[in-house]
Amino acid sequence: MDGNVTAKGQKSDVDTDFSDIWDELNIAGMVTFDARKGNWGFLGDAIYADLGKSRSVGGIDIDPTVKVAWVSAGGFYRLGTWKLSDAAGKGVPAVTVDGLFGARYTHLKANLDIEGFANRSSNQDWLDPLVGARALFDLSKHWMLSLHGNVGGFGVGSDFTWETLCGIGYRFRLFSKENNARVVGGYRAVHQDYTDGSGNDKFEWDVTLHGPILGLLIEF
Repeated sequence: MDGNVTAKGQKSDVDTDFSDIWDELNIAGMVTFDARKGNWGFLGDAIYADLGKSRSVGGIDIDPTVKVAWVSAGGFYRLGTWKLSDAAGKGVPAVTVDGLFGARYTHLKANLDIEGFANRSSNQDWLDPLVGARALFDLSKHWMLSLHGNVGGFGVGSDFTWETLCGIGYRFRLFSKENNARVVGGYRAVHQDYTDGSGNDKFEWDVTLHGPILGLLIEF
């Protein structure tokens, strides 16, 4: 996580690597959904993270927590599938490209509890329109590569936001249907530049969150 956060007019730089976040992670999870009929489809995902670790500074107990939730939903249109070689038979390697559109809802809740002082908390919610594209590469019968990117905000919610995702997956048989599941590993990054209020009431979230992902996808 890199960037800066301004709360109550006070700006603070953020530079936290994956090991630090893992150490302070209370709970986190991600769920994705994708459905298609013909060239049109629907997609969505939800991400939640609860970060915080109590510590003692100068004999005073400090308990900071940050909760972040993202919910994205939208549609896509399949622009086409193209073979990447003249090899006959399995239809691979090939690339499929989709145009994406939708919105992402963001909820932030920050809480700072300092022993002997009043508890301070801040809640922020906003909605960003998104447009983007993704490319799905079928490299072989079992292996695939996915590239995903979108931009949005445009002053509606965030001043600007972008997201990139790169993943490689391995297809396999789960239960009775051939190649209906895949294990996916990759890297995801989301940047948001959001501002609300001014002066002593100013809140700004100009942050890039990024890190590795690992998951299981099942087709029905």
